[in-house]
Amino acid sequence: MSETSALRHRSARKFDAVLASAGLIGRVVELPDSTRTAEEAARAVGCELRQIVKSLVFRTATSGNSVLILASGANRVDETWMARYVGETLGRADPEFVRSVAGFAIGGVPPTGHFERIPTYIDYDLLELSEVWAAAGHPHAVCRLTPRELLDLTRGQPVPVTPIQEPATGGAPWVTFDCYGTLVDWKTGLLQQFDRLAVTGSEEDRDRLFDAYVREEQALETVPFRPYREVIAEAVYRAANSEGLELSRERANEVPESIPSWPAFPDTRRALVDLQQHQYRIGVLSNIDADLMERTLENLGVRADIVVTAEEVRSYKPAWSHWIRFLKRTGTAPDKVWHVSGSYDYDIEPARALGFRTVYVERYAGPPAGRAVGMSVPGLEGLAGRLQQGSLP
Repeated sequence: MSETSALRHRSARKFDAVLASAGLIGRVVELPDSTRTAEEAARAVGCELRQIVKSLVFRTATSGNSVLILASGANRVDETWMARYVGETLGRADPEFVRSVAGFAIGGVPPTGHFERIPTYIDYDLLELSEVWAAAGHPHAVCRLTPRELLDLTRGQPVPVTPIQEPATGGAPWVTFDCYGTLVDWKTGLLQQFDRLAVTGSEEDRDRLFDAYVREEQALETVPFRPYREVIAEAVYRAANSEGLELSRERANEVPESIPSWPAFPDTRRALVDLQQHQYRIGVLSNIDADLMERTLENLGVRADIVVTAEEVRSYKPAWSHWIRFLKRTGTAPDKVWHVSGSYDYDIEPARALGFRTVYVERYAGPPAGRAVGMSVPGLEGLAGRLQQGSLP
């Protein structure tokens, strides 16, 4: 990584300073090859085309205002489609207009740090990735960002930049749920499996083993994707052995297959049925394999209108892929959806970052101090009525 003083181009140094002011130090890199186009940038960086952030400045036809669309290098922006978000017909801006509003020339326009605040829209496809590369002020300069950093820097609105169709299920509002820990009593189910495996003795043993399991699962979900049944079996095996408890891999493999039979919270089924009777559509976004999710819902006796699993998106929450995939498949906007969960870190925080309305369910603890959670409820009883009182616009 180059330091600001080592950057040759003044415009690259200018943008590097913008990133540094946001705490992102040494992110700008100057390359010998041009990064003016997305294809050139992908070759120069050595990444996939879809990881390149195309900064496209448009000028609205009626008001003449500037609009910035940050699109995946693999996508072509549909200007007619995007007019529904902007509210005006879009026209491509000429080089003089781009420089006058952004302060950078075409081919080097970064996602932020412009002369004026430009309304910004971010391609959903960029937000599903773990890392993206954006222009950094000059056609030979790029910077590496996470999708979260891109969203925080630009305060852009996530959108699909090409047309998507909402399924023909009517216009009823959506409520999405985390499953395990919100609908299903995940902690009780797991502790029952520890007891069944006879690997714990005292209450203290169970608590230590549970805490060790949580640490192991979190670690396994940050490495390259593997199916959830493998994650949970490996986490159980590692946790037991880290606590000096004898457990074979064969027996640990029994745990994930028991998940569909784990107990639901007492208010779950009634609340879901009540929501459907009030014409809400229900989505479930879960860190699990598809077949385990299907069997869980069968045991709950409830139909979900849409299910997004880790197996489908190939990543685990709190990464954003579950929510982005839901938005793509439904064609709805995040501010029209309530997301409900008993986990702040895994669900509430990422959902709020993407613009969802959120409901924190106090399943195992109250809301974290000093954190915005949206609506907070002790359980799911009466949820439909609460959502109607806090109705979506």
